This record gives sequence, structure tokens and C-alpha cells, in this order.
Amino acid sequence: MADTQLIKDRIDIVQLIGEYIQLKKAGANWKAPCPFHHEKSPSFMVHPEKQIWHCFGCGKGGDIFVFIQEMEGLEFVGALELLAKRAGVEIAAFKNDGSASQRTRLMEINKVAANFYHRVLVELAAAKPARDYLTGRGVEQQTIIDWQIGFIPDQWDLLTKYLVKKGYTYDDLLTVGLTIKRDGADVKSGRGFYDRFRGRVMFPICDVHGNVIGFTGRVLVETEHSGGKYVNTPQSPLYDKSRALYGIHKAKTAIKAKDQAVLVEGQMDVVACHQAGMANVIAASGTALTVEQIKLLKRYTTNLAMAFDADQAGINAGKRGIGVAVEEGMNCQVIQIPTGFAKDADECLKKDKNVWFKAVDTAKDIMDWYFSITLNGFDRTNPQAKQKVADILLVEINRIPHAVERDEWLKRLSEAVDIDINLLRQELKKIPAPKKSGAADTERTAKTASITIPTSQLALFGQEVWSLVIKFPAIYSVARENLKKEYFEEEALVSLYETAESLYNKDNQFDLEAIRHYFHKEGLENVVDVLLLRPYKNFTDINAQEAKQEVISLANRLKDEWRKKRGKELERAISQAEKAGDKIQLEALVREMQIL
Repeated sequence: MADTQLIKDRIDIVQLIGEYIQLKKAGANWKAPCPFHHEKSPSFMVHPEKQIWHCFGCGKGGDIFVFIQEMEGLEFVGALELLAKRAGVEIAAFKNDGSASQRTRLMEINKVAANFYHRVLVELAAAKPARDYLTGRGVEQQTIIDWQIGFIPDQWDLLTKYLVKKGYTYDDLLTVGLTIKRDGADVKSGRGFYDRFRGRVMFPICDVHGNVIGFTGRVLVETEHSGGKYVNTPQSPLYDKSRALYGIHKAKTAIKAKDQAVLVEGQMDVVACHQAGMANVIAASGTALTVEQIKLLKRYTTNLAMAFDADQAGINAGKRGIGVAVEEGMNCQVIQIPTGFAKDADECLKKDKNVWFKAVDTAKDIMDWYFSITLNGFDRTNPQAKQKVADILLVEINRIPHAVERDEWLKRLSEAVDIDINLLRQELKKIPAPKKSGAADTERTAKTASITIPTSQLALFGQEVWSLVIKFPAIYSVARENLKKEYFEEEALVSLYETAESLYNKDNQFDLEAIRHYFHKEGLENVVDVLLLRPYKNFTDINAQEAKQEVISLANRLKDEWRKKRGKELERAISQAEKAGDKIQLEALVREMQIL
């Protein structure tokens, strides 16, 4: 597609990937620890000349489109739209008509809904109680505008009717989570469809690029029918609460600049911090941190300061999030507001913003905090108390991924509870290792990533044939006349052959982008990009006509090598059939040998 090539030409792959992970120069290329699996030594490589990337640890690889698909959890169309916008390229096929992708339509609906909520808040008389509420919470007018805070009156279908009149379908409104459908609802009359959010102050939730992916609605007046103080958009093609971080689109630059992210409890805490001048603040929307959220943060920093409500529920939620962050290699600290001064960041800022800023600056290392709260009131003379403290802290020490740091905390625990460190080391070994995120992906990749360094002439010729075809797609029509599926030893090359043949028979062409998309969609190793990284033969100095002759020669050598291999297999099989006295099998094998 000409459009995709234009986008590639305008976007520097090193700059793009460098916004997600920390790249280091490695000769002519760039390297980093792979963002898609756990590894100690960097095996993720970016090749600026070829504008591709590949991880030699887990086998994933591709161009800028595949990278964005993997990092953002998008289909190809979504990645295309995102990168086209970045590159300033207009993709005609994705204008707002019937050909637009579902994701684009849903994002547009959310954008329109956010604007509707915001205009209701700032313009309508009916929203005065909501404006008074926000003023009472110390939210300034400019902050309301900057965060596009909105309001929806307590009416059944105000937003739904508005969006339907704008031309959006009930199906899309249900899918995006703005509308709820009763049993027996009628599309023609609109009866039975009503707003999910009613009588609530609305906070749009954006992805890292600023696209509205969902909402949190805070009820203005709680009643027995209000359905809880906070209501969030349900799981949708856009919104996954385990991946979303409130405020990340506004905080990411400050997080990277300060090399620290500050995590608070809720939307009002985030808004209050940004309004006070602390712009590196985000929230996990009332849930404990997840692996996906940590990976998102690690694009910008490995340092995380966490604040959570002082009650036991807040501490427990904080612990769950901290555990995940530590296991993922984050350097974690705990922000402690002075006891009794305030319960959260928002309240603390209202009383004295200097207290909050100091609490962030003096945040305690996570393990120091664990030791402090666990050893509070600890009786060193009580054996049962010693066991309890050891049980709690050994689990947290076990999460630390670095051996030296882990051993240092074991020494401190040994001193704190007066137990021999060797005994603690033995106890530590009994604790199951934390399950690393991405383990399943790595296992799956290991099963499907079957392109290896060639160990035979047959494997070598097979890889060279495909490398040449990928470099000169137009020669596939010639190459395929001399190729058969059985010529390829490696499962990945067999899959490549089958996919190429299927697409060729359908469209009469070798569509490289379609093949790439197929392998990514199926979760298989991206064979095309792996082969591009294998410089078995330098095809850069030959023209299309020379490539045509070369691929015919390679295909013939591949066929000859396969015949030699198959001949030896048949000889062994014939010998075994003779020994077994299997005449039927013997006759079949002899016939195949004669044909060969």
C-alpha cells in the first residue's frame, strides 16, 4: 500500500520505539530489553536502515505497524490510523464513512460524548449543582476545560437520543458502553435504550495519545437507586481498565522528564495534583496496579512513588499493586501523608500543598515501608511473632528480581528478628517464584517460532528462496512454479508457503503486507521480518531481472536437495519394509522412488 510506505518514510522507527522503551546504540543498530517478554540481557534490536525491529529472545519482530499493534493492543487498521495521524498522512479509505473501522467509530462516539458532557457542565443552567460541587472541591475553571470534565443530568436517555440523532447506531452505543439495552428494546422507536451515566460528574479517560476510551461518572446526589458513587465504562473494544491509567496522556512528558511517576487513588487526586503544578501524576481508576499498567509506565520511567488511602482497604490495594510493580523491576516508594492530616492527595493539597509536595519528596523505599509496618509493635522475644514477621517479609523479599538486593534485605530481616540468615535463605527457597508476566506468551512463541539458523543445505536454500522473494515480491509468480510445500523443513516456512499460496490464488499477487498481517493476527512468528534480518545473501545489488534468474536457480537447488533427502529417507524405509516382509508397503515405496 502506497499509504503505508509513505507513513514509514515519514516516521523514524528509532524515534518511535524510543518513546516506548529506552534504546541504546549498538553499532549501526539500537538495542533494549524486550518489552514483550522478561530477559536479563537485551535481545531486542532496532534496525534503522531497514526500518524494522526484532527480538532474538522471543522471536517477535516487524515494522512500525507491528510494533504499535503489539504495544497498543491494536488491529492493523488501528495502528495504521494512529501512525497516519502521527505522520500527517490522510488515509482516504478511513474517512468517516461506512469503511471506517469499528475502533475509529467508537473513538469518535466517545469524543462526541465527552464534548456533550463538557458543554452541558459549562453552559446549561441544569448543571449549576455540578459546577458548585466542583468549585467546592477547589477545581478551577481552567482545570475543568483542560480535563474536559463534564456533567449529565439525571434523565433516562438524554445522551443516547443526542448520539442517535447525530447518526450513530444503537449497536455502536451499546458496544462503547454509553447506552444500556432493556429486554424487548425496539430500535425503530428507541424504547428500551437508556444512558449508562445519569446525574453524574463525568471524567473522560484517555489513552496515552489523548483519545477518549471511556468515562468515570461520579454521582452528584447519592440515592438508593444511584448505583454506587462511581460508575465506570464497562470493558469494551476501547476500554480495558487493566490497561488504562487516568491522566497518562497529560502526565507522560513530565514523568519522563522527572524520571518518576506518582500514582494516586482517584481522578480528583490526579486533577488536584496537576492543578497544583505536579504534572507527573496518574491514577489506576480505583483498582490495584496491573502488569499491563506497569508496562505502560515503564515506557517513561522505572521509578514509581505510590500514595493510597490510609485505611486498611487502601493499604491492601496498594500492597497488591506494589507487588506487581516490584516483580516487574520498578523502583517503588510509598508516599506517606502525616498521620491524621489528610486521607488522600486531594484533601492534603486543599489543607497545605507544601505538605503533599514534601510527602512525595520524602517517599519511603518500598521495602523500608514494609519493614516499618510489619515490625511495628513486634515482640522479639516471641517465637510465633518472629515466624509471622518472617512469613510476611520473605514473600515481599522474594518478589525482588535482583539477587544482590534480595540478599541485602535478607540480612536486614535476619538482624530485625534475630534469626540466622542461612535459615531465612532456606525458608526463602520454599516460597514459589513469582509468576512472570509474559510467561505464557514466551511459551507460545517458543512453540511457534521455528525459523532457526539453517543446519542443512535444504534449510539454507529454503530460507534464501523466501528472502529473495520478500525482497522482490514480483518474482513470486516465477518462484511458485518450482516450489512445493514439502520442500520446506521448517514449520514457519511451510506456513509462509501456505499463506502466500492462499493469498496468491485469491488476488493473483504476492501481498507482503497481507502476509505480515496474517502472521500477526494468528499470533505466529512474523516470518517475513525474521527473514529480512537474515543476511545469508546480499540481494541489494541485483536488479529485478537478475533476481528472477536467481530465484529460479535457488528453487531448482532446493528441489534437488529435497530429492536427495527424500531419496535417503525412501532407501531407509525400503530396507525396513524388506526386513519386515511388508510387500504392500515395499511396492508403494519402490514406486515413489522410481517417480523421484
